[in-house]
Amino acid sequence: MTMSDGDGAAVQGYVAPGYEPVREALAAMLADDPSYAAQFCAYAAGRPVVDLWGGPDASGSSIQAVFSVTKAASAVCMALLVERGVLDLDATMARYWPQFAQAGKESVTLRVALSHQAGLIGVEPQLTLAELVDHDVCAARLAAQRPHWRPGAAHGYHGLTIGVLMDELVRRTDGRPLARFFADEVAGPRGIDFFIAVPDEQEPRVVDVLPPAPRPQGDPAPDVPAPVLEPDSLTGMAFAAAAQDPFDPPIGNLRAVRAAGLPAVGGAGSARGLARLFACCIGRVDDEPPLLERDTVAAVTQIQTAGEDLVLGMPTRFAVVFQKADARLRYGSHQAFGHDGAAGAIAVGDPWHDVAYGHVPRRMSLPGGADERGLRLAAAVKACVRTEGAMP
Repeated sequence: MTMSDGDGAAVQGYVAPGYEPVREALAAMLADDPSYAAQFCAYAAGRPVVDLWGGPDASGSSIQAVFSVTKAASAVCMALLVERGVLDLDATMARYWPQFAQAGKESVTLRVALSHQAGLIGVEPQLTLAELVDHDVCAARLAAQRPHWRPGAAHGYHGLTIGVLMDELVRRTDGRPLARFFADEVAGPRGIDFFIAVPDEQEPRVVDVLPPAPRPQGDPAPDVPAPVLEPDSLTGMAFAAAAQDPFDPPIGNLRAVRAAGLPAVGGAGSARGLARLFACCIGRVDDEPPLLERDTVAAVTQIQTAGEDLVLGMPTRFAVVFQKADARLRYGSHQAFGHDGAAGAIAVGDPWHDVAYGHVPRRMSLPGGADERGLRLAAAVKACVRTEGAMP
């Protein structure tokens, strides 16, 4: 493997022989935007082939909040419990959580609830930050809430509440909070550098997500405005905008959020951790068998709903919690699955190409969601995989 030299703004890390174009692509991005800093890691055929970082104050060992990429780690927990026969996707939520049957939700299945179709994007009145980090309060209020649309009739991004649904299912069937289940059953045994609840001893490694960089003076391109969350809209409801602005400050920068173990938005980790998580899901890593059976991966990553998203206002595709590739999220093959986050991070596994990758930028991107540069780096990895000389 090769090392690159340079200061904090240059590309650092390593690439396997044949993957040099990925390093070159990252170097070009850093040169094009001096404010850009990120980690990028990729596995191919179960081996790390790219582990790079660069830009101002970049580090290969830091961890930071990745917002909704946390949902990907939580989705792996759901998949494990389905594989073990603990959860049945076609059973009703009320089978595991009797109180959920309130307000006309008695027939809502796990499959509907975990693919953003349940209409439970939020509660009224909306959750305050103090309530958001208290799982029992959130679960009780969500169980009593009437859906905002007929479950199964449409889909809309359950940005915060899908985490409550997953956490309650794990607590009621396994006994542990989902964050602890992930640490014990997934991250710990596999050496995955990701935390749904960040332990106190890991806090010194945490770096804050930075605000979007202003455009250089004289740049003819207009600044992209920050998204406006109208508190009385479905979008505002999904992000509890009537109670607080989730991006000012970014909630992932708050220790209370990182400590609470919020399965939808509270996790923190490195690109290495995200890439390894997905590599372990789709194949052998370190001669260990895959974390999930092939049939399980196929079942939980099958598209459950697609079309106009009532919350995000654009077309989206969802499997069981996981996002699926679409025109915006050019993850790889049609088999690729993963999740992006509001600050720009992404984590993806692609069984077709046997590739997994993670991208964690330091600064929030506008508009929110997957930073385009991470998707371009992933495309460079895929091109190297297709090249005969790129052997992990």
